Amino acid sequence: MNQDEVDRSETDLVVLDNEPSWREFQERALRRAGFRQVVAYPGKSQHLDEYLNHGSGRKADLVVFGIQPDNDGCWEHLRAIRQFYEGPLLATTERNRAGLRDRVIDLGCADCLSMGEYGEEGLELKVDTVLAAHRINSMIDENDHRNQRLFVNILTVMVKILESKDPYTRFHSHSVALWSRMIGRKKGLSEEELIRLGLAAVFHDFGKIGIPEEILNKPSRLTDEEFEVMKQHPTIARDLLSSLDLLHDLLPAITHHHERWDGRGYPAALRAEDTPLWARIICIADAYDTMASRRTYKDPMPTERVIEELKKGRAQQFDPELVDIMLEILAEREAEAQAQGAPGNGKK
Repeated sequence: MNQDEVDRSETDLVVLDNEPSWREFQERALRRAGFRQVVAYPGKSQHLDEYLNHGSGRKADLVVFGIQPDNDGCWEHLRAIRQFYEGPLLATTERNRAGLRDRVIDLGCADCLSMGEYGEEGLELKVDTVLAAHRINSMIDENDHRNQRLFVNILTVMVKILESKDPYTRFHSHSVALWSRMIGRKKGLSEEELIRLGLAAVFHDFGKIGIPEEILNKPSRLTDEEFEVMKQHPTIARDLLSSLDLLHDLLPAITHHHERWDGRGYPAALRAEDTPLWARIICIADAYDTMASRRTYKDPMPTERVIEELKKGRAQQFDPELVDIMLEILAEREAEAQAQGAPGNGKK
């Protein structure tokens, strides 16, 4: 099963939530995100076996379960789910509170998302993240690579720790992975290449773990000296990850995702196709997500402005063919969103 939104029509999702308004909101949001096989039910235990079989003769690929922390019945229903379902489980709640995430994870959930804080975009990205992590772990399980799975899990946790320092970049790596896979698919990469490209994108900023926090989260423009320090993060990532055979093929993409088509990037000032293809893909996906998302120092750019910047960077910062692919993807999403009556770029 593929990991990008092209294959979302093949992914069975079940939403269980006792609150009708949140249940309907999550179902609509997931359908707008391109998941076509979505059903939503009250989160009660009486019919869980029927619900989780999704009426299709096979188990759901992922269950989204709404938690009301003060409702003891919700916790009983969550425990009951595991009697019928062993797949990935994402808990959602209206508002986060201390200790809630740890409690749902102890009960077998992959993660807990605050819908009131992150909304539709957060739900879409978190579902993608949980599905991707489950599929990667399943692949590793099938090959009995326990040590490799441990390394991947440790590194993924470290990425989450890094991104948690700034709430505005909490989903950045996984969003870049999503866009990278979409670009890679249109470029003609194989399914295995798309999986590896997505993993490289998840770790593309891993080297920032070695950058001082006062530089990493500075709300204003960096000085020249601070920018020179920031420019070290790709090579820091390369050095930290180079001893892991599992990630060896990802290193060129991680190391060179800040190179430019015109040769004025870093760390090696590579020009044009001297930069590895995966790095060129991640470069444009990274730039798009940065422009289209809110940061501590800026509001998100309107879609029209983002498109202008992509065109301006064509054959300068970005691979011109990949710019054309990205613009095609954005146009397709805009057309689909208009047909469904939703904003084209998914931003609220």
